[in-house]
Amino acid sequence: MSYSDITIIYNPNSTGSSESLAKAFKKRLQKRMPNQAITLKPTKHAGHAEELAYTLAKQSPHALVISSSGDGGYNEVVNGLMKARKEGSKAVAGLLPAGNANDHYHNLHDDDLVEQIANGNHKLIDLLKLEGKSKGKKIQRYGHSYIGFGLTPDVGKELNKTKLNLMNQVWIVTKALLNVRPVKLVIGLKARHYDSVIFSNVDKMSKYLKISQPSRIADGKFEVTIFRRRNKFKLIAVLLKASFVGVSEDAQVSRFRLRTVHETLVQIDGEITKLDAKSRVKITMDKKALPCVV
Repeated sequence: MSYSDITIIYNPNSTGSSESLAKAFKKRLQKRMPNQAITLKPTKHAGHAEELAYTLAKQSPHALVISSSGDGGYNEVVNGLMKARKEGSKAVAGLLPAGNANDHYHNLHDDDLVEQIANGNHKLIDLLKLEGKSKGKKIQRYGHSYIGFGLTPDVGKELNKTKLNLMNQVWIVTKALLNVRPVKLVIGLKARHYDSVIFSNVDKMSKYLKISQPSRIADGKFEVTIFRRRNKFKLIAVLLKASFVGVSEDAQVSRFRLRTVHETLVQIDGEITKLDAKSRVKITMDKKALPCVV
């Protein structure tokens, strides 16, 4: 398989190695594919990677758009490409891991990325899809790894920022609990408080939080892990268990419905969206929705 264009999107202001990895990777790939058009594209603001991915996918008949980023930057690229693919694009996603956790990459990675691209190899992957309301308007957002309400995604986000070892991992988990605020959701017929509700397509968040048993990236299902409200000592125990041993998911499904009670933050691969109060939320799995090279 050949690509009409290959573009590597990177964040020049990233605290990680997004730019340097992108430039080094371009050199390696150009050496392996000397006749292939390869371009570097820096982002200029939050959300720009999504805009770039959409534009690149629309203007080229068979583009490969590579995100040199962590899971959040890759989320933007995935959403841009999915918008374009719904309009007829045949674009393919690529991921060059430049974050701390890179959960999606580690769940998918098979071989040297340069060789995978040169040989035209890719996988069709499932994507989580959230539908709800934000600022009075219907929204639809895709997630490659997880959708989370409540505390555990917050802990995962903090773990993503830090080079982890045993001591600071325990400290981050414990510190997050000092300001724990359960989220109130209607699941089933009754509104309840939850410490965390996670819908996942990977086994781990932030390398260390093991939120489900082994999952598959293209089976059309996602795992649901629910942490019901409990006192802080019990919650600490559960989160430390998730960090060091792992917890089992509560269900494996292809769709799930809930309703917010108040304005509620949801994290999709670490990217934060505010949902309206009384928003009806539907989470589904788009099976084999996006071709991806890793």
